[in-house]
Amino acid sequence: MKRPTPGVSAAERIRNSARELFYHNGIRGVGVEEIVQNAGVTKPSLYRAYESKDGLAAVYLDEFYGTCRTRFEEAEADFPDDPRSQILAYFDGLAERASSPTYRGCGLTNAILEFPDRDHSVRREARD
Repeated sequence: MKRPTPGVSAAERIRNSARELFYHNGIRGVGVEEIVQNAGVTKPSLYRAYESKDGLAAVYLDEFYGTCRTRFEEAEADFPDDPRSQILAYFDGLAERASSPTYRGCGLTNAILEFPDRDHSVRREARD
C-alpha cells in the first residue's frame, strides 16, 4: 500500500487515484482494490466517502466535465466578443493535449462507449 500524503484526506486521495486510473485504464478496467492500493487507503474508506465505485465514477465524470467547461470559459475570457478566436483557442489547447502520449480522448465519451446500457448510472452521468 502506498504511503499517505500528509494533509490530503482519504477521500481526496481516492478521488485523485480514481481520476488517474479511470482516465488511463477505463472505468471498467479498474477495480476498487487497485484504486485503494494506489490511494494508500482501505476499502472501507472508499465506501464511506463514495458509497460505490459507480458513485466514485460519477464524481470523476463530473470533475472531468468541470475541467472541460473551464477550458471553454478561459478561451471566452481570453477573447471576449470574438467567438472565432475563442473556438480557435480552445482547439489549439485540444491539439496540444491530444499530442501528449498519455492523451486518451474525452473521459465523458470514453465512459459512454464503455457502458453501452443506456440505463446504467455511469453512462447517464457521462451523458448528462
